[in-house]
Amino acid sequence: MVTPERSPDFSRRVLEDVYKYRRKHPAVVWALWLVTGLFGGHRLYLGKTVTGLLMLATGGLGGVWWVFDAFRIRKMVDEFNAAQADREEKNLPPIEMDFMPAMPTDEELSGRPAWAELRSGRARLIGDGIVLLIAGAALGTVTASRGDPEALFAVLALIAITVLGARWDPTLPLLGELDRWSHRLRLYYRFNDPGGPLSLMFRPLVGPLTAWVRKKARAEVRLYLQLGAVFTIGFTILDIIQAAGGSGLGNIDGGALAGDLFFTFFSVYAFATPIGAVLTTHLLLERRDEVVWALSGWTIVAIGMGFL
Repeated sequence: MVTPERSPDFSRRVLEDVYKYRRKHPAVVWALWLVTGLFGGHRLYLGKTVTGLLMLATGGLGGVWWVFDAFRIRKMVDEFNAAQADREEKNLPPIEMDFMPAMPTDEELSGRPAWAELRSGRARLIGDGIVLLIAGAALGTVTASRGDPEALFAVLALIAITVLGARWDPTLPLLGELDRWSHRLRLYYRFNDPGGPLSLMFRPLVGPLTAWVRKKARAEVRLYLQLGAVFTIGFTILDIIQAAGGSGLGNIDGGALAGDLFFTFFSVYAFATPIGAVLTTHLLLERRDEVVWALSGWTIVAIGMGFL
């Protein structure tokens, strides 16, 4: 079921899977609304990046917007599916790939990215190592101080996806979607310059600010926030199961739960963005396997340093 692939997999099979015109199911949107709705998770899932960021910044207008959206979920899903069908009819990329042109050809995917010469070299490697050191150490420090490992697990999963390049059975709901997400990320950076180390360091802050006016920035922010939403839902389900088997669901502190949801959602985005961009950049540069593995190991060491 798992086939390790060391280089970015841009085969026709992968592209056809990523470029499928998938419809959204109301049940999934309801789950996202329930768990991450205060922070716009359901809107990000439906491709509404700008309003999703507004909900994230305002906590769903103190919950008012969150409640209002409960009456609009079915309509938003229908609108998304109708727009997806329209794009399919017009042979435009699916909504999830709106940052891309039509399905790229083998020639467009051959060789190194157009930005490779600008972003190669020893200085770049050192700069990226510093980014990973700072981001990893900060992640370790935050995890140790709060005792919440959610963002740590998400980043470790991201590292595993990058270094292993694993392909799962796309029919598996969670693993298949995670695999498609990783290939969307690689395609995004393949055709969009990831920027220099300093830019990557502040990308979690600058990205949402520029997303209002730059379509490509919106696509990058949406990709990482979608990852945050997936892990937020997963860990929330585990917390609820744990509470049900312990003190009971009636004893759950709603305020504390909302705070934990926000921390998980935002921290996954904040730490996954620079780390994911650096590792994916070097994967696309087609460096030796040892370089990508070394950078991944360096990130894990930096995380460990943050615990000290």
